[in-house]
Amino acid sequence: MIDPDTNLFIYEINRDLPDPIPDPPNSLIGVWNEETFSYVFFSEPEDQYISNLCSSYDFTVGSRHDMKYRDWQEGLPDDGLNICGVKFVPSPESIADGGAILLDPSVVFGDGNHPTTRSCIEFLVEIIKSKRVKSVLDLGSGSGILALAAAKLGLTKIVAVDKNRLAVQATNRNVELNGLSEIISVREGEARVFLDEEYDLVLANLPFGVLRDLVVLKEASLHKIWIVSGINGDQALVLKTLFNEQGFIITREQTTPPWVTFVAAQEIVLE
Repeated sequence: MIDPDTNLFIYEINRDLPDPIPDPPNSLIGVWNEETFSYVFFSEPEDQYISNLCSSYDFTVGSRHDMKYRDWQEGLPDDGLNICGVKFVPSPESIADGGAILLDPSVVFGDGNHPTTRSCIEFLVEIIKSKRVKSVLDLGSGSGILALAAAKLGLTKIVAVDKNRLAVQATNRNVELNGLSEIISVREGEARVFLDEEYDLVLANLPFGVLRDLVVLKEASLHKIWIVSGINGDQALVLKTLFNEQGFIITREQTTPPWVTFVAAQEIVLE
């Protein structure tokens, strides 16, 4: 767990960097590749290293952002965070009840504070209580928070996928911290690669462009239910139309401006 007072030095580069980067200094926390950008996290300033790295790949050095960890990631309160009965705690000492989930988000998305995460967990709880699902595919796992919640809610076949190595590392760490390695399989790769195996439920808190490309694939209809988030109202309208064209019905929706989360289910599930 990163201390809230830890200094972060974040270098933003307008290109995808290789991961792992070569000969990193000890202060490296990790690399986050997001579409055409890369964010490199250090616990100390590493201007010369970044300059040399970019020069070796003929990249332009981007901006540097200096902040405390607490300003980058809100983090969990000492007594934990409860979302629809699913409790996340920041350290082993704070696990007062055996059902709590130990969560270390590092610097990746998924500390439980974002409204898209909260709404996804709310719908996840509802769906699992309906006993309509036994298997879950978590696309864009981040810290692994949604996959961990699914496991704690009783599901035993869960695959968590992310294309970012830093997110995969964070998910793996949290899976191991909670002793869930036999239940949650963590994979690295593009989301579309994992759609050809059937799952009852797909969790997809992802950027709009990624979601749009996934929904139009024929493999999207292999899965009974989707929880979709990470989008605004206009983007949700586009995606709901695409899901309808694939034979899905929109059964639930929640809006926390500007964010929209909805559930798309095949009609057979609702019978």
